[in-house]
Amino acid sequence: MREKMKKLYKSRHNKKLAGVCGGLGDYFQIDPTIIRLFVILICFLTAIFPVLIGYIIAALIIPLEPQKRVQKKCKQLYRSRKNRVIAGVLGGFAEFFKVDPILIRIIYIVLMIITGFAPLIITYIVAWVIIPEKPSKNIEIEIVDD
Repeated sequence: MREKMKKLYKSRHNKKLAGVCGGLGDYFQIDPTIIRLFVILICFLTAIFPVLIGYIIAALIIPLEPQKRVQKKCKQLYRSRKNRVIAGVLGGFAEFFKVDPILIRIIYIVLMIITGFAPLIITYIVAWVIIPEKPSKNIEIEIVDD
């Protein structure tokens, strides 16, 4: 019996620009936020233009997903509430990959020194903005009486 090949589509629902990163996240069944952060980091390391050209080409040649395509759920990346030093970004990665946050912080510092600080500092700030904070388990709902 022949196995059906997975197809790559631009996402209709999980997109920020053209849906390329959302589509890649769906294809590889990982959170598209991780794909977006990786693309942003590569942008800063390659002076933006090579990745920008690649993104535009991908947006032009990858087809848009069909209307009735079922969205598969994948594990979501969140900023950590409990393992935070600044904004919880690195703690969120540690929780996502189920590793010690100290290991993620050490890797981050080493990469920051190797890349000359600026690319990873900018990427951290962008991650702070685009990665949502982990929802608290006991969300209080305020009921207002008129």
